[in-house]
Amino acid sequence: MTEEARRKAALVGAFDRGAATYDQLGVDFFGPPGVELVRRAGVRTGQRVLDVGCGRGAVLVPAARAVGVAGRVVGIDLAPAMVELTRAEVRAAGLSQVEVELGDAESPPLPSGEFDVVLGGFVVFLLSDPVAALRGYRRLLCPGGRIGMTTFASQDPRFTEAMRGLAGYLPADRRRSPTAEQDALFATVDSTAALLREAGYRDVDVTEAAFQSRFRDVEHWSAWVWSHGARSLLEQIPAQRLPEAFAEVTPVVEGARAVDGDLVFTTTVRFAVAVSPG
Repeated sequence: MTEEARRKAALVGAFDRGAATYDQLGVDFFGPPGVELVRRAGVRTGQRVLDVGCGRGAVLVPAARAVGVAGRVVGIDLAPAMVELTRAEVRAAGLSQVEVELGDAESPPLPSGEFDVVLGGFVVFLLSDPVAALRGYRRLLCPGGRIGMTTFASQDPRFTEAMRGLAGYLPADRRRSPTAEQDALFATVDSTAALLREAGYRDVDVTEAAFQSRFRDVEHWSAWVWSHGARSLLEQIPAQRLPEAFAEVTPVVEGARAVDGDLVFTTTVRFAVAVSPG
């Protein structure tokens, strides 16, 4: 198995183990940007939408509401538990226009020209070759179809400091930095727009918006960190050192305490929408 294959398997495994609590802890983190992505991508009644890396439905469900029963939404995710839980939820909600399947956002095994819109909420920057993936999505789109994706423009400084503190407890042989090349692709509004143009899209529109996430206390924040992609970092910290690691970053997290008593973190999200030339 290659290093990249091992990295991917580890990330998928972490999401799979965190699926039960992923976006389920009463924190407005993935949900509001998901609703906004659907709006900015102009999803309309009757359209066919693909949601790559659908997770627990932050983009999938608002897309389903937007297309209505006359439309169709397909969500794919590579974590089996995510697929199972999200499939059960959409069935329970009566969203008959939604299908949730196991599938790889790197190269969805779906027919050409099948969709009016492809959406990716906080997933494309995780892929090993984002440009190749975006080019692949063009194959899935009908002529004039749209791509919409979100990335992180910036995290709250306290979150960044806390995660850096936790990462300091990783064994030396497990510390790795993202490649400069991968970072550069998503570093700015201009680089994100250039990425989409390189992948062959036109009418590229990249904008940013800030969202607040609120936590009751440090324990709530800590549980939330375990629930998403950061779990892949936490699982590499020796279990006996985790209490020490979280104790060290507690003062940083407490620094986000607002006057109403909640811990408040602000995340700036970048939205990118573009058109496939057909």
